[in-house]
Amino acid sequence: MGNHRMFSNSIIDSDKFLDMPLTTQALYFHLGMKADDDGFVGNPKKVTRSVNCTEDDLKILIAKGFLIAFESGVIVITHWHIHNSIRKDRKKDTIFLDEKKQLFLSESMVYIDSTNENNCLATIRQPTVNQLSAQENLSENMLSEGKISSSTAVDGEQSYDYQAVVDKFNSICTSLPKVKYLNNKRRKAIKNAQKVLDGMTFDELFANIESSDFLTGRSGKWSCGFDWILKPSNLTKILEGNYTNFSGSNPSNAVYTEEW
Repeated sequence: MGNHRMFSNSIIDSDKFLDMPLTTQALYFHLGMKADDDGFVGNPKKVTRSVNCTEDDLKILIAKGFLIAFESGVIVITHWHIHNSIRKDRKKDTIFLDEKKQLFLSESMVYIDSTNENNCLATIRQPTVNQLSAQENLSENMLSEGKISSSTAVDGEQSYDYQAVVDKFNSICTSLPKVKYLNNKRRKAIKNAQKVLDGMTFDELFANIESSDFLTGRSGKWSCGFDWILKPSNLTKILEGNYTNFSGSNPSNAVYTEEW
């Protein structure tokens, strides 16, 4: 376990993180400090008790997707590789190899539980432990083994990391159905959405959506989906704040008249 740990604002400054109780947020930081160089903590319950937090705090972090729990009792910090990039000559590999074999590292540097059907994208299979050690090795091996397409270009355009956008959506918008397939129609929609965002990142967009009670269905029966979000007219209204939570009222009178 290293003496120095980093935390990325893209994770800890999101509404999804800040909406959690302060004790839950505090536990996340303590677990981050106790984690090994691969983001694993072998005694999360002991850490929880030692900092006067409760098991409910631990359960919230797991339910919100900030931690992945294993049957062995070990946990891993989902966004570890976004927070920390440790030089190979200084890194000490985790001892929790059985748990690590159950994960793969997405192109957006997020741990994905390969044993959870909801998290398994159709175009990616679980890599080996060595592939998890570095992002560049993961990408090269997946390409060479045919696990992902060697070309993500659309209509002859410059190659674009469409899968990373899908991974971000799946890891941030946990209240919405997971995206399992990436086809040309979705690639085009992602590319067009990037232009509409005009400087806003997909992380920020998806964090705003996850914080909206209306869009996630927490305020009623309807909830949006990935394809609905990327349609230009719907995306514009999201950016204009039409679906932001307002105390005592539904956002924009819950407008449904968008493209479906």
